[in-house]
Amino acid sequence: MAETLVATVDRISRYKVVLDDIRRRVRERFENGASAVQTAALQSELFDRFVVQVLTEHLQDLDPISRLSVESQSALLAVGGSGRAEMCPYSDVDLLFLSAPSISTRYEPLTSQVQRDLWDCGLKVGASVRTLADSIQWARQEPQFATSLVDARHLWGSTSLVDQLQSRFRRSVVRARHQQFISDAVAARDKERTDYGATTQQLEPDLKRSLGGLRDLHLIRWIGFARYGVADIDSLRLHSAITMEEARRLVHAHEFLTGLRIDLHLAAGKEQDVLTREDQLRIAKKRNIQAVGAQSPVERFMQQYFQHSTTVAEIARRFVTRSRRSPWVERFIRFVMSYRVDEIYYVGPEFVDIGHRHRSAALSSLEGILRLFMTAARYNVCVAPHLLELIKSQSLKPPAQLSTEASQAFLALLKTSGKLGVTLRGLYETGVLEAVLPCWQHIRCLLQFNQYHHFTVDEHTLRTIEAAEGFLKSGGPLGQAYREIHHKELLHLTLLLHDAGKGFEEDHSELGRRLAEETSNRLGLPDHQRDLVMFLVHRHLKMADLALRRDIGDRALLLKFSHEVGSPDALRMLYVLTAADISAVGPNTWNEWKAELLTTLYERTMLWLSGKSHLFDESTRLRQIQQQVVQLCRGTTESTGELPDGQAAIETEAWQKRVEQCPAHYLLETTPSRIAADMRVIRARQPDEIHVEAQYDAETGTVEYRVITDETIAAGCFHKLAGVLSAKRMEILNATICTTQDRLIIDALRVRDADHAGEIPEFRTEEVASAIRKVLRDETDVATLLKSRGRFAVQAIQGPVSDLPLRVVVDNETSDRYTVIDVFAHDRPGLLYEITRALYVLQLSVVLAKIATHFDQVLDVFFVTDAAGNKIHDGERLKSIRQHLMTELTAFEKSVTDDQTV
Repeated sequence: MAETLVATVDRISRYKVVLDDIRRRVRERFENGASAVQTAALQSELFDRFVVQVLTEHLQDLDPISRLSVESQSALLAVGGSGRAEMCPYSDVDLLFLSAPSISTRYEPLTSQVQRDLWDCGLKVGASVRTLADSIQWARQEPQFATSLVDARHLWGSTSLVDQLQSRFRRSVVRARHQQFISDAVAARDKERTDYGATTQQLEPDLKRSLGGLRDLHLIRWIGFARYGVADIDSLRLHSAITMEEARRLVHAHEFLTGLRIDLHLAAGKEQDVLTREDQLRIAKKRNIQAVGAQSPVERFMQQYFQHSTTVAEIARRFVTRSRRSPWVERFIRFVMSYRVDEIYYVGPEFVDIGHRHRSAALSSLEGILRLFMTAARYNVCVAPHLLELIKSQSLKPPAQLSTEASQAFLALLKTSGKLGVTLRGLYETGVLEAVLPCWQHIRCLLQFNQYHHFTVDEHTLRTIEAAEGFLKSGGPLGQAYREIHHKELLHLTLLLHDAGKGFEEDHSELGRRLAEETSNRLGLPDHQRDLVMFLVHRHLKMADLALRRDIGDRALLLKFSHEVGSPDALRMLYVLTAADISAVGPNTWNEWKAELLTTLYERTMLWLSGKSHLFDESTRLRQIQQQVVQLCRGTTESTGELPDGQAAIETEAWQKRVEQCPAHYLLETTPSRIAADMRVIRARQPDEIHVEAQYDAETGTVEYRVITDETIAAGCFHKLAGVLSAKRMEILNATICTTQDRLIIDALRVRDADHAGEIPEFRTEEVASAIRKVLRDETDVATLLKSRGRFAVQAIQGPVSDLPLRVVVDNETSDRYTVIDVFAHDRPGLLYEITRALYVLQLSVVLAKIATHFDQVLDVFFVTDAAGNKIHDGERLKSIRQHLMTELTAFEKSVTDDQTV
C-alpha cells in the first residue's frame, strides 16, 4: 500500500512538471510574439499529448487482453474548446471518453483514474464517459453537450468508433432536427448573455461569455455546422454564408479576443476571463498604447476591444437571423401577414421589407434609407435583417450637406416613440446614423474610464433614448412631462447629442454646445429650436447637479435656475433628459431618492416659470372647482329666499355657464370663494362699470388690487394698470391676469405700498382705484401720472443683488394656442409697465400673465396672441418681438441706472 501511495505521489509530481513545462513553453511562445491562434494551437497540441500520455500509462496497468479490448473498442475525444484547439493556459480540458457497451466495466475505472490524475496535477477537467447510444441520446436532450460535439476531435483509440459517433450525430441530432438544434443553441447563448452581460459595451466584460465575446464566435460555428455542414469561418465564407468582409473581421476579432484571454490567464496564473479595470490599465501599458488628446491609453485600448466585440455581436445576430428561417417561409409569412405601405414597403408582424423590384432604387440614397427606417419606427417594427446587411455593405459616408428631404425624414423618425431606440440601433449598426450625425463617428465604442459609467458613450446614449421612451406609459410626473413635450424630436435629438463632446480635452458640455449648433444647422432647424437644443446639450448636467448636490429649497437657487431654463417646455425636456441620462448610466443608478429630488426641483421650478405646479388630473379638478363655485354662488342667491324647483335649476345653469366662461388657469389658481365673489361682481356690474377693489394682507404687508371690467371699454388694461400702480410709487410684486371667453377682464396685482406702513388707509386705496378708472376710461393717461411722480423714484431693493443679464425668451413650443414670452430682468420701478406697454405697442394681446419678483430679479411670463387672437408662427415676427423687447428694456435699464447715478 505504501509503495502504491509513493508511486502515485511520484506520478502526480511528474505530471505537474510536465504541465508546468507546457505552460512555460506557451508563455514563451506568446511573449516572443506568436499570434494568439498559434499560441492556443500550441497549447492544445501539447495538452493533447499530455492527456494521451496519462491515459496510455494507466492502460499499462491492464492485462494484455483487457488492454487490447479497450484500445479497439473505445476512444478519447477532445470536445468543445479542446476540440477547436483554442485552449488558453488555464482553460478546462474538455474530453469525451467513448466506449462500446461491452467494455464499460473495464473502461470506466480507467477513465476515473485518468481524470483523478489530471485534477491532482492541477488541470481542470470537463469530461464525460459515455457509450455511442448514450452520447446521441444525451446530445438530443442537452444543448451544451450537443454543441461540444460539433468540434469533436479524435485523440486516441478507435477511429471507427469516432467516425460512427460523428456520422450519427450529424444525421440524428443535427440534420434531422437542425432548426431545433439552432434554436437550442441560440436559447442557451441568450441565457448566457443575460447572465454575463447583455451589451457589447460592458466596461468589465467577460471575454468569453459577454455579448460580442468568444462565445458568439462559437455560436456562429455551431449554427454554420447545422445549416451548412461546416463550422470554420473560411468554409462558411466559401459557402456564401458570410461575406468576405465579415470573415475578415471575424478572424481579426478572434485573434484579438483570444490574445486578451491568454494574457489574462498568464497574468493571473489561473483561469481569468473578466477584463477588469486593473487588467485594462496593465494591458494598455504593456502594449505601449499612447494617449491621444483627451483619450487616455486605457480608453483607446478599450475602444479597440469594443469595436471588435460590437463587430462579433452584429455579425452573429445577423447570421442567426438568416439561419433560423428558410426563404420560402419568409415569403409565405410576408404574403399572408404583411400589408403594403407606400407602394414599396411590406410591413409584417416583426419587420418591414421592400419588394425585390423596388429594393435597389429605395436603398440607393440616404433619403430612401431614412424613409425605410422612418416607416419601421412608425409601424413599430424592425427593418428586415437582409436589408440591414445591404445598407451596411454600402459603407455610407456623411454627405457635406443633408438634403431637406433627408433632414425631414430623420426628424420625423425622431418624433416617434415606442420603437425609436431599436430603430436608432439599426441606423447605428448600418452606419446611417453617422452619415446623418458625423459627430457620432468619434463616440463609437468610446470608453468613459471611471467608476460611475457602466457603458461606452455610444451605448449609454442609445440607452437614454430607450429610457425616455419608457417614460411614455409612466403614470408619474416624468410620464406626464414626456407626454406633454410638443416636439419630442428635439428632446430625442438632444439625447443623441448630449455626450457627443466627450473624448476631447475641452469640457464636453462646452464642445457639445457647438456640436449641437452644427447639427441643428445641418438638419435645418429654425433658430429658436436650434437655440433650445444647444441649451439642453450645454446644460444637460445642471438639473442633476442642483437636485443632488444643492439645497433645492433655496429661493435664490430656484431663481437662478428658472432664469437659465427660460420656459416650461425647456424645463420639461431638461427634466426628462436628466432622468433618462441618469437611468442609462448603469444598473440601479436611477432610484426613488434621485427621482424624488429631481421631481421636487422640477415642480418648484415649473411653479416659478408658469405660476402653477404640475397638474396631473386637471379635468377632474376643474369639474370639482366649478361645482364648488356654483354651489357657493347658489348659496348666496338662495339666502335671499326659497326658489321654486324650476327657478333653482335655471339659476344653477346660469351660474354654471358663467363659470365655464373662465379660463382653466384662473379656476385652478384662485380659491373657490374668490371665484364666486368675482362671479357675483360680474353678474351685478353695469355694462360700462370698472370694478376696482383693494384687499390688504397683514401677513405679507401687501395689497392686492383687483380690476373687473369689459375688454371693450378698457383696451390695453394690463399695461395701463401697471403704469398707474408704478406712478403711485408702488412696488409690483406679482400679477395674475385673465380674460374670459366672453371678453371680461379679471386682473389682480399685488403691490407693496412704500408710502404707508402697516394697513393701508382707505383714502389711499380709493385714490389708487380712482386713478385706475380714469386711465382706463382715457380721462387721463399714464404718462401724465408718471410726470406728476417726477420720474420713477428710486426704491431700495431688498435681498442680494444678482449679476444675471437681461434675458428675453420667446417660447413657441410650450403652448398650442399662445406664444409665450419670458422676461428675466433686474427689478426696477416701472419695469412691468415698460414690458406690457412694449407688448401693447407690438399689438400683442396678453391672454395670461404670471408676474413674480424674487429678490432683485423679476420673472415675467406672458401668454400672447396677435390682435386677431392667433398664435404667432412667423419666424421673422418672433425675432422682431424679442429684439424690440430687448431694445426697449435695455434702454429702460440704462435710464434707471442713469437716474440712480445722478
